[in-house]
Amino acid sequence: MFLKETFIIHSDNDKDLPIIGDLTYKNDSKNLVLFCHGFKGFKDWGCWNLVANLFVENGFKFLKFNFSHNGGTLDNPLNFPDLQSFSLNNYSIELNDLQRVIDYIVLNNYNSKYEQIYIIGHSRGGGIACLSTMNNPIIYKLVSWAGVADFKERFPKNEELEIWKKTKIRYISNSRTNQEMPISIQFYDDFIENESKLSIKKALLSFNGKFLACYGSLDQVVPNQYALDMVKWASNSSIFKIRSNHTFGSKHPWTKTHLPDSMREVCIKTIDFLKSD
Repeated sequence: MFLKETFIIHSDNDKDLPIIGDLTYKNDSKNLVLFCHGFKGFKDWGCWNLVANLFVENGFKFLKFNFSHNGGTLDNPLNFPDLQSFSLNNYSIELNDLQRVIDYIVLNNYNSKYEQIYIIGHSRGGGIACLSTMNNPIIYKLVSWAGVADFKERFPKNEELEIWKKTKIRYISNSRTNQEMPISIQFYDDFIENESKLSIKKALLSFNGKFLACYGSLDQVVPNQYALDMVKWASNSSIFKIRSNHTFGSKHPWTKTHLPDSMREVCIKTIDFLKSD
């Protein structure tokens, strides 16, 4: 029987928004897996709950959470009603969010008796996961699922960037919700100001743990080269390629009771990696 706890992380800092998350486990679950969703994502997107169940079936605790400025709210975490907070998001906030979650894990002994934490990040969440290793030696194994390797490359360039600087806002279409989602220029400004601490390459070059990069050869969102770059930077690394898209066959909503074949294969590969010596 699976157990599931939902939690909310508050902060004394007025600038920090609450973080909602959940922990799935069995009484005999051992090492903890921490999962980071990607851009325009959330902890219950697609088949992430089925992913959590598969990891728990294989002996892990599985914790996932919503980044505080992903556009969701505590009352409505499955959609994006708070476009104001979405517009004010940036990589520094997401890295701070992840640190708040790691601190919460340690404070509440979620990794009790098992000092190691394993972390998985999808897409943009993969890049944030990489960055978190710089301040958290307890992260022993790190997994990127179609992860971003260079945040700077993801920004608009040339005329598009100049228009953004001039208008102070740009919009990203969300075809699922039919929303035009705003992104303030502070997102770019914050990266330029904090570029050194937001370097995924720098983080992986200094990471002493084990690293696995999984990617879909048909990914049209994140270049395959990112996975190849990351395994070159990380000293103890391996790579797994599968003929699939950016979400490994998943979509939202996911109404089936089983995982897409590609997603399941990626999960099994990851589970084997986490269980290996």
